[in-house]
Amino acid sequence: MKRPIFYCKSWFRAKKRPTDVWTEEQARSAHMNKRRYTVLVDSADRPYCFLDVTEQVVGVGFLDESLRESLTYAFQKVEDGRLFLTMATHREFEGETDKIASGISYVFKQDGTVQMRREFFSPYRLEVSTTSSDVSANYSLMPEFGEYDDFIKIERG
Repeated sequence: MKRPIFYCKSWFRAKKRPTDVWTEEQARSAHMNKRRYTVLVDSADRPYCFLDVTEQVVGVGFLDESLRESLTYAFQKVEDGRLFLTMATHREFEGETDKIASGISYVFKQDGTVQMRREFFSPYRLEVSTTSSDVSANYSLMPEFGEYDDFIKIERG
């Protein structure tokens, strides 16, 4: 089943709402002219996730029940219309607040190197480690307009 899709200029993280809701025609025009636009999945008011789409980058923000960005994926154009997931960040929040308690980022390189950066904010502490992994599932094709299913799945591998 196809998920409902809505479009806007951007997702205003602090206010937890879209800025400038767009028609499909406005978003299609932005896509065709390689201008930034944002896709909201499932709902314009309480999306499951949002995608910031540009010519070189697709960023995906997965939202929790409080509309906080708990998981972020950053895909960057690498070659011939392909994108590569270069970073995934998971955030933990302090209770029901929007204050980030800790986060872990995975920075992926095409050679399979993965750097993990775990940050704690109160008190501040940073742990960094490096490993290697099969990153073949990190590739995606640049999305055709309206076709975002490959970007909205949390499990990549």
